Amino acid sequence: MPLLLSLALAVSFFPQLASGVGEAKRLEAEGKLEPACDLYEQALRNNPRDADAQAGMASASERLALKDRAAGHMDEALAALLRARNAEPDDKRVLLDLGILEDEMGLDNDAAETLKHLELLQPDDPNAWYAFARVDLNLGRLEAAEKEMRRYLDARPGDASAHYGMGRIYLQGLQFERAKEEFERSIGLQPKQSEAYYELGQADLDEDEFGEAIRQFQKTLERDPKHGGALAGIGTAYFKLKQYPAAKEWLERAIEAAPDYQPGHYYLGLTLARLGESGASRRELKIATELAEKDSKQAATRLRLNAPDGQP
Repeated sequence: MPLLLSLALAVSFFPQLASGVGEAKRLEAEGKLEPACDLYEQALRNNPRDADAQAGMASASERLALKDRAAGHMDEALAALLRARNAEPDDKRVLLDLGILEDEMGLDNDAAETLKHLELLQPDDPNAWYAFARVDLNLGRLEAAEKEMRRYLDARPGDASAHYGMGRIYLQGLQFERAKEEFERSIGLQPKQSEAYYELGQADLDEDEFGEAIRQFQKTLERDPKHGGALAGIGTAYFKLKQYPAAKEWLERAIEAAPDYQPGHYYLGLTLARLGESGASRRELKIATELAEKDSKQAATRLRLNAPDGQP
């Protein structure tokens, strides 16, 4: 091809790319995120190294995902971030957002792969350590979860949510005293919360410290009166103390507040049996069995989008 013709084609081609990114930025500024993503994606197909298109695709996709997530459209939010990752596989911002969303959606294996990729690209990012700790906890990899959360807390010791997360790691590993220490630290840093009090109650319940468990659950209810877990926890404690009328009262409140909370129905069924209400007991235990089976099936069929051969 003659040199002058090559130069002419180049002059005509690159302004088109620039104008496409410019139009995408304008659309993004106006909140027209999907058409903006279309243009950014087209620009990246033409030039995968276009830094403006890369940054724009990440920012527009993140905003679109946040908008969908806030509206409860989790699948759409996931699709937006997957599209952004496909357009730019090594964008650290997209990878972190995607890993966190996959974790929230229960796509634990996918989240682990996403965050592993992020750590390879950016090994010193505390946010990735925190996200990875959550995923490892969900997968039952407690040693790895503790290691990641400890790295995060070494960098950010004043994060109440991280101390709460470490407490849950220890609690799942039956390290009750260490769990309690972390929950107390979380409360010390952020007193106006309910979940650390609830987990303290669970730790006490697991150690058969029923009076202390009730006290912690009541603190939870002071902050969240409809907390189904805390209501059921008090009922369970009274059941184990053989105070069945009190157990029935609290467990009925629990299933009213949280109809799908399986332990509430289970312990209510056991309590009703002790009170001689056999028909009502069978109904509650049947519901508890159905809820347990539902939870088991959901866990067994949990999607893994990146599984080999499309298998879950």
